[in-house]
Amino acid sequence: MARSQATRLNLDPLLDEPVDWRYKSFPPGPAVPLRSVGDRGWSVLGGEFMLPVMVLKDSALQHNIELMARYCREHDFLLAPHGKTSMSPQLLKRQLEGGAWAVTAATMSQVRVWREFGVDRVILANELVEPASVRWIASELHRDPEFDFYCLVDSVAQVRLIESALEATALDRPLQVLLEVGFTGGRAGCRTPKQALEVARAVSASGRLTLAGVEAFEGIISSDSLNGTIEATDRFLSDMRALVERVDQAGLFARSTRVMVSAGGSAFPDRVVAAFGRPWDLSRPVELVLRSGCYITHDAVHYQQLSPFGGRIPETGPLKEALEVWGVVLSLPEPGLALIGFGKRDVPYDLELPVPRMIKSGGEAPRPFQSAAVISGTNDQHAYLRIEGPENLKVGDMVGCGISHPCTAFDKWRLIPLVDDGYRVIDAILTYF
Repeated sequence: MARSQATRLNLDPLLDEPVDWRYKSFPPGPAVPLRSVGDRGWSVLGGEFMLPVMVLKDSALQHNIELMARYCREHDFLLAPHGKTSMSPQLLKRQLEGGAWAVTAATMSQVRVWREFGVDRVILANELVEPASVRWIASELHRDPEFDFYCLVDSVAQVRLIESALEATALDRPLQVLLEVGFTGGRAGCRTPKQALEVARAVSASGRLTLAGVEAFEGIISSDSLNGTIEATDRFLSDMRALVERVDQAGLFARSTRVMVSAGGSAFPDRVVAAFGRPWDLSRPVELVLRSGCYITHDAVHYQQLSPFGGRIPETGPLKEALEVWGVVLSLPEPGLALIGFGKRDVPYDLELPVPRMIKSGGEAPRPFQSAAVISGTNDQHAYLRIEGPENLKVGDMVGCGISHPCTAFDKWRLIPLVDDGYRVIDAILTYF
């Protein structure tokens, strides 16, 4: 099933970029090329970096990249990790080198970032509607015959909009589209098989489009319990599989050499594998694609609770947390309360608040919290740390926290130190939000 992975990714312009005071937390002093950051001998917790700072742990990153790549290989799935999680070409390069087949994007601006760095296979996991974006992607496809691109469609009206925008372009090959299926109350996607077949027929009748497969995102299906959510997810994926077969039986994949079937966020990839990993009876080969993104860093709460690795898939072992935020104790204004120097500008708070893990006092090594502690709230630049027992916390101490929801963590940091397990800086990661 697998085709060759996308391998073109040129980091030279990025690695030559000077980094300095313009990036929050970066050490004072003259600018240095990004490629030489790891040669400076810095330690994130040694006083060189100004707090707050978010860090990436190299060993956890590598563990997670290898675990997901191995899982996909063993189940004959291709991996197109969602690039919106980090928007970091350096991290995408590691994922591609680890076996990823493509990158997924959520917006055309993200597609442009990946193209700027030479990525040659992109799935736009969103509807392509706006004429300027259609014209730009048409020019890229015309300019580069090696560029392999897919976008989503879920309405006949959208099909007509794309066709109209393509009329004024020089594109001389069909635009590959994936039929998106959805569910009531969810995001985009056809709600009924009847609607999906109408859209598929409109694509099939178009001289400018090719129906390359069917796509969905199951990650926002929810119920009152985890078991209920899994059952609802399984029903949705089963219905999606049946739809793929109906579309194929109607001859609507006739202009494609294969049928791509794609789903899978970071919460339920095991359910996607269970639903789609069984043999298919289609008129042409099937290509199964997972698009998980947050697995690369995992987290302390949301995906810790939902991820199947080490739980529903016990043989793999768990993913590891790769993101941490460190702030300094600014004030101890009343018993049981410490104000920490990071806030909504620095950490994600859309799903859950950061989780206090470690304390570092002066030149001592980091130590775990001994008392129950929670971040109860955040302002723009402050976090409210509530402590239930004696902790001997002092003004000036550093507090390290795990985070939840990586997708709203990376976008707050243009530059993130990459550290070893002793918090020594071995590189720095640039993001492009």
